[in-house]
Amino acid sequence: MKKILLCVCLLCAAGALYAGGGGEAAGGGEAAPIKLSAFAGSLPKNTPTGAGMQFFVRQINEKSGGSLQASDYYDTELGDATSLIQGLQHGTVDIGVCGDSYYSGLVPEIQVYELPFLFSSVEEARKTVDGPTKDIIFKKLDEKGIIGLCFWENGMRQLSNNVRPVKTPADLKGIKMRTLPATVQVEAWKALGALPTSIDASELYTALQVGTVSAQENPLAEIEFRKFHEVQKYISLTNHVYTPFLLSLSKVTAGKLSGEQLQIVKDAAIAAQKLQRDEATKANASAKQKLLDKGVTFEENPDLNKFKELTAPVYKIFTDANGDAILKAIQGR
Repeated sequence: MKKILLCVCLLCAAGALYAGGGGEAAGGGEAAPIKLSAFAGSLPKNTPTGAGMQFFVRQINEKSGGSLQASDYYDTELGDATSLIQGLQHGTVDIGVCGDSYYSGLVPEIQVYELPFLFSSVEEARKTVDGPTKDIIFKKLDEKGIIGLCFWENGMRQLSNNVRPVKTPADLKGIKMRTLPATVQVEAWKALGALPTSIDASELYTALQVGTVSAQENPLAEIEFRKFHEVQKYISLTNHVYTPFLLSLSKVTAGKLSGEQLQIVKDAAIAAQKLQRDEATKANASAKQKLLDKGVTFEENPDLNKFKELTAPVYKIFTDANGDAILKAIQGR
């Protein structure tokens, strides 16, 4: 009887190992790769972020030796930027990148990076978002089920419209304009006299075309990539806000990865960050001439002092809601 029980136990143990012990496929083969979705939200493939995402995915697939199988998606293939954040929280999207404003519903403090005229240059902005304040933001994101990997970028934003040249804030009065979905952005444009509304980037061209809004703001490369010049006659070089793109990993997904696999994803994110930023720099540098060639009129010297003066109260709106610690950390850089 004891011999029979022993045989049964051994057969059960062997069967469990055969069926899936150690994550191996039935028949003793190697473990099936873990599939990862890497989603660029509403951003097209033919952009600096598209180039960064393609490189990122290749790095994961090559460095993991086949244990991870990442696939890239673009231009709302898996939903819009808002649903991307929800997907990261629930684990239905594994990795995603979009503008930091879309994370502000979870971590309002992230809006600090988009306070108007906070940075005087892209280099200064990069140093800040890669610095200690990043750890504050990432800790709060982690509590919401999302792991921050690193910041990519969209760049310095410029104002465009199809009503009139804008040299001073008075020229914006009464113009309906699309803004980013963050309180500080909406309030800043209200202070400048515009009538702001939030529209997802994937719907913006149509909104400009049919007149739902007549103005928007984006880096020059984004304006050129998305063909906004077809529906926007005037651009003012305001450099009013720097937009970081946040690349994140679902905490649900991270729980399925080994320590080595998680490190591969993190290393790939940083490697792709350099490529994406380099591509963004080149794209924004060349976009102005392309837009001029397509008939856009530029206001080279808007009254930035007046813009800064009118948007200054937005800082208090931010600190009243979120405290001033993170802003002081940035301003003390």
